[in-house]
Amino acid sequence: MANTESELRQLILIYCLDRMPDGSYVALNRRYKPVGFNNGPMDFVKYEDFPVRFKFKRALSARQIAALSYKGDTSAESIYLYGDGCIPTSSDADWAAYSARLQKLAGYKVVH
Repeated sequence: MANTESELRQLILIYCLDRMPDGSYVALNRRYKPVGFNNGPMDFVKYEDFPVRFKFKRALSARQIAALSYKGDTSAESIYLYGDGCIPTSSDADWAAYSARLQKLAGYKVVH
């Protein structure tokens, strides 16, 4: 297996929440793998094979989704907490904005 170099944030920080057909979500890292997964960038992960999905106790409103999205988007399909222009580790301001979104997310109740 060849070594691939990454920043740790690419593996352990939530990049986006991706909604599954059953309404559950998976918290994905920058490689579009479940947070913490460290397999190759091109390796496909079938989320259903792992206990990584969760549902919000109450569906998020468009306003709540916009508050989590770094762009203010209201789509529930993929909620991006940061993007290439606001990488949390690139500046104190980007870290503070990302942390504020994580703080909101952490307060929501989930069922699993």
